[in-house]
Amino acid sequence: MTFRFSTEGTGFRYLSNQAIRLVLPGVDDPWGAARMFSLSSSPSEAGVLAVTCRISDTPFKQALARFSHGDAAVIYGPLGSFLLRTDRPVVFLAGGIGITPFRGMLRYAADTGVEQSLTLLYSARTPEELVFREELDRLVDSTRGGSVHYSITRPSGPGSPWDGRVGRIDAEWIDRVANLGSRPRFYIAGLPGMVTDLVALLTERLGVPPDDLDYEIFHGF
Repeated sequence: MTFRFSTEGTGFRYLSNQAIRLVLPGVDDPWGAARMFSLSSSPSEAGVLAVTCRISDTPFKQALARFSHGDAAVIYGPLGSFLLRTDRPVVFLAGGIGITPFRGMLRYAADTGVEQSLTLLYSARTPEELVFREELDRLVDSTRGGSVHYSITRPSGPGSPWDGRVGRIDAEWIDRVANLGSRPRFYIAGLPGMVTDLVALLTERLGVPPDDLDYEIFHGF
């Protein structure tokens, strides 16, 4: 689910693509009444910010799911330094709901005319869990040299048929799709295990300098 909050009259500004701390006062949750969210919106979308998340059975997420038009939340931010830099080509590696900051970055790139190539490799469990898929296709079409590549890990389950790539993001796929010779900057977002594995893969197997990658971990609760 995506939740959009008006920033009109607040003076709230952020960079592509920072995060916020969202507080729902009064929610009794073992993890507390606040969560950190990467913004799925872009600074180029004036007057609004958005977060996108998977709805779990925690009290916080259930309370958030009940939000309706006109409800208010307490937001702190902007936070974080997971920022889009376009001095070189960019490669995004997303797993599941980790796509959210990259939606904001691609929206920003399309709206501001970024000229460097932007390549997205996005893996999810099923075709239905490829969040923003149609919008991502449109966004990369409107950027110079942009491309998006999808993969799923559970092709045999119920749901839409799939004739694309199957499997997690691995060294072979990155090497084939990304132009490593251009020394791109890598951004990674997903669950802790995925992020840890990809950082090791990039630095140890593909020889990417640690200074050429940045990552953000999603815990999902």
